[in-house]
Parts: sequence; C-alpha cells; structure tokens
Amino acid sequence: MPKVKISCGPRDKLLRLEQELNQIFLERSDLIRIILLSLLTRQHALIFGKPGAAKSSLVRSIASAISGGCFQVQLGKDTTTDQLFGPIKVSELPKDRLCRAFENFMPGKPLAFLDEIDKANSVILNALYTAMEERLFLNDGEMCKMPLISLFGAANSISQLQTEALAPLLDRFLFRIEVDWMQSDASFLEFVRRRATGDSPFITTVMSIAELQQMQVAAKNIEFPIEMQEAIARLRKELAAEDIHASDRRWGNCIDLLQATAYLNGNSEATGADFAILKHVLWTDIKQISVIDRALRPFLKLKPSKAKSQFKQALDPVIDRATEAMQNFDADTAIGQVAIALTDLQGLKDGLAQVPQTNEIRQALTLIHQKITQLETHRQQITAPSSFQTVF
Repeated sequence: MPKVKISCGPRDKLLRLEQELNQIFLERSDLIRIILLSLLTRQHALIFGKPGAAKSSLVRSIASAISGGCFQVQLGKDTTTDQLFGPIKVSELPKDRLCRAFENFMPGKPLAFLDEIDKANSVILNALYTAMEERLFLNDGEMCKMPLISLFGAANSISQLQTEALAPLLDRFLFRIEVDWMQSDASFLEFVRRRATGDSPFITTVMSIAELQQMQVAAKNIEFPIEMQEAIARLRKELAAEDIHASDRRWGNCIDLLQATAYLNGNSEATGADFAILKHVLWTDIKQISVIDRALRPFLKLKPSKAKSQFKQALDPVIDRATEAMQNFDADTAIGQVAIALTDLQGLKDGLAQVPQTNEIRQALTLIHQKITQLETHRQQITAPSSFQTVF
C-alpha cells in the first residue's frame, strides 16, 4: 500500500518546535513562547535573570532551528563596531572606500543574539538603536538594509538597563522577561536524571525563513474584533490611572502581538485570553509587572460578542473562508480556495450594494474590499513563490 504524504504547514512546524523546546528546557514555556512570538512579529526580546538559568543556551537552540543563521557575540566595554557589523575591507581602502565584510556578522544574518547587552558601550548602543529600529547599518557612508528579523539580548540584571542613558535601548525590546532557576522539585529531579544518564531530548524541527515570512503574513490577517479594540483602549486608561504608561508605538505593536498570539493558538480572531502576554510588554519598571498582571485578569475572559444579526451570520462564514484561504500557502490547493473566496466576496459585495447603506453595511463593504485586496495579493504571492518577499 503506497504511503500517504501528510502535509505539515508552517504553523504546525512552529508548534512542534515549541513542544520540542519545552521538553528540553524545563520551566521555560513563557520564554519559549515569547521568542517564537518575536519571530512572528519581527520584534526583539530582552531576557534577564540570574546566571546559569539557560538564557543563552535556549536562544542558541531556537536559532539553530531557523535556517539562515544567527549572529552571536558577547558584549563588553571594549567591544567595537567591527565585531558587530564586520571589519573594514582592506582591499577597498586604496579606493577611499570603507566597505565592511559583513556577511558573517549581524548585517548578514536574520537573527542576532547579544549576550551581556547591559555592558555595551555608547558607540555600540548608538549603532544598535538604528539597527534594531530601522534594520539599517552604516557601510561605506551609506545606510544599508539588514535582513534582521529579531534580536535577542541577555543580561544578568535589569537594574543597569533601567537608567536614563539606556532607556532608548530598553524601549526597543518589545518583550522583557525575567527567568529564574528551576523552582519545581520534579523539574529539578528530571534535570538531574538527564545529566546523570545523558538521556536528553533534542530538536528535530527546522524552519525556513520563507516559512517564517508566510506565518508573519498569516498573523497579520487575524481579525481584531471591535470588542478587543475597545478592551485595549480600556486597558490603557486603567494602567494610566496606575501611572503606567506606554508609547503609541508600543500599543500599536501590542495589536500585532495579539494577532500573532491568536494565530499561534489556532484562532481566526483575537480574544481576551491572548492578553496575558502583555504583562511582558507594557512595563517600564520591573515593579509594575505585578500591577499589570492584576489589571489584565478581568480582560482574559473577554470574547467577541456571540449575539449576531442575520446579516452577520451570512457575512462571517464568507470572511472566515477568505481568512482561511489567505493562510494556505500550498499552491496546489490555495489557488482554488482563493478563487472560491473571491467569488463569494464579490457576490456578497454586489448584493450589499443594492440594499440601504446603514453603518453596518458600509463597514461590511469596507471589510469585504480589504479582504478582496488581500486575497488578490495572496494569489500573486502563491503563483510567484520565487519572488515572495514580506515587507514591513
């Protein structure tokens, strides 16, 4: 009997990688999820805590599972820009050019891990600000693009980063998470057993950059319902009453993060349950984490309204099919799926154009127009995979 080939989508592979990492690194589920969400949102993560808590080894393990490589360096007060961005090419000096051999350094890799980032000197910090925020570096007098997806920084203490001088660096990390030594007796006993026997799990899953890009697009297409929009505004107001403030940019990044969380959880829309991750995002002082955690609890049970009008009952399945089609990157099946979704949307659009234009109808037409545009773009991507590029 011939074997049946079972397809495994990018999200399934990412979840399998997450499972493997949780088997290897005990009591690190929150950190693992944050690193994966960093990849989905093209954001950076700062990991701090006691030495010997597997901060570095966990990041390196995840980086080893992503094709394209990861640039790694331990920073210090004497670290130079050459050690981050590559040395100057001596062969170009007679031509009065200051070109860097950057291919094996940070500008040439999709991922970066900077250990002891709190020890970076001012020259390195100034270069990192531009690299992290704009994905640019200076080469031969010009600002050049970097393929950087995410940068991970590690430090033993957050205190040295909570200064006025380093505040810009801290702000460029969307995620800030503290890790500690193992707390559970059972986890520690399992750690001892593995060390004594040499019997440890290992990673078998490998993700490509193209697969990450596909998931980044799919996460962007997750619906963010009006109830969740209102919840974000309410949360911002409640935290402000506690004198906890975040920039507009950070709140905007929270929307992308909640969409990515919903995507990773297998949902087509964000819900209150996704808000739990925000406790690692919204604080500027570590003392605020417990306050944010308490403020988030009432939001975790929020769900989009189930009371739907007859019109919504007809609209939602069509939108759901369109969203599902945009998450399918298998060219053999996606083309037909997209065509059906486009036909359904166009038919619904034509029908709605003939009825009285209430606010609900106008909002639905706007949504339908957006989905049609997204589907057309998706169809172009899946029919021309060699030119597929994600731009953010």
